[in-house]
Amino acid sequence: MSSASIVLVLLVAGVTVLGFCAARWGRANLANLEEWALGGRRFGTVVSWFLLGGDAYTAYTFIAVPALLYGVGALAYFAVPISPLVYSVVLVVMTRFWGVARRRGYVTMADFVRDRYGDRTLEVAIALTGVVAVMPYIALQLVGMKAVFLQLGGAFQTDNGLVALTIAFGLLAAYTYTSGLRGPALIAFVKDTLIYITVIAAMVIIPPRLGGWQHIFAVTERTLQARPHPSSIYLAPSQYFTFATRALGSARCGTCSRPS
Repeated sequence: MSSASIVLVLLVAGVTVLGFCAARWGRANLANLEEWALGGRRFGTVVSWFLLGGDAYTAYTFIAVPALLYGVGALAYFAVPISPLVYSVVLVVMTRFWGVARRRGYVTMADFVRDRYGDRTLEVAIALTGVVAVMPYIALQLVGMKAVFLQLGGAFQTDNGLVALTIAFGLLAAYTYTSGLRGPALIAFVKDTLIYITVIAAMVIIPPRLGGWQHIFAVTERTLQARPHPSSIYLAPSQYFTFATRALGSARCGTCSRPS
């Protein structure tokens, strides 16, 4: 087993243990839906900050966006302004919704719809829409995990990565079922720390080994220009509208998904 595989196995084992241990965090009664799904609404600023970081920076950030950038060039930069656009709305407008939900005990958006409109059919439709809408996002995470397993090789490639993926997903589902939101919240501390290490390495350690930022951008530009469908690290004027609509459209979807 390679050193990378050993590191991954140790991290997965450690995170799994934390996930199950989170059930004892605060000695809460997890049979209560509010405790299970919302952490009893007692997560403070620090925990919420880490949890949001763990939610926002996923396989989409580390695999999908770089892959898109490698394929189409500067258009992939639309992923950068999404978070500022989303949180400028969420942290201002949605604070009102948060206050109402806290006072009236709403756990989901469907609870709000039921109380506000008194329509059981609409409530079920909202709940089902939320479940269906998150499926592509979950699929994206699974595809990203599969790509990592295939790169590691060895036992991780068994059945094209399906065995490793099934085990990982099973562990995630098990500790989430056991610990509720406390599981992802506790693991977010580990995940965000690893993200910081990755970003620091990408900014400080890797560039000098590849000849510096100027060399990296120059090689990238030449590579993109040499493609059958040439692109660039700079947006062309004809791409401005496409870039803006992608950023605004993705931010709108992100704004809708955050409250859930």
